[in-house]
Amino acid sequence: MSRSVLLGLLLIVGCTEALPEHVDLVPAAANVEFATEPPSPDSYKLVGKAEGLAAAGDLDTAEQAAKNDLRNKAAAMGASLVTIDQNLAEPLPLTYKMKVRLVGRAYQALE
Repeated sequence: MSRSVLLGLLLIVGCTEALPEHVDLVPAAANVEFATEPPSPDSYKLVGKAEGLAAAGDLDTAEQAAKNDLRNKAAAMGASLVTIDQNLAEPLPLTYKMKVRLVGRAYQALE
């Protein structure tokens, strides 16, 4: 019985995602702003969906890292604005960390 419990624990730990606890904001992402509502189609065009992921010992740190990850990914798509459509937080099994997943849409300003 103890062998199967040990094997189960190893599988759970081995299958957990390796998520960053800290995400640096790249220079281009410093210009990406958050919006609470989708912008006017006269001013912005949708360039795609983006997802930010992070995990940390406290929720605020994990959320800030996930926001930086989201802004970095939006900037890589050429976006200057991003909305957050889903903000999901959950505890990671067998750790004292919280996982944050932000799903949003990236928009590029029309010229």
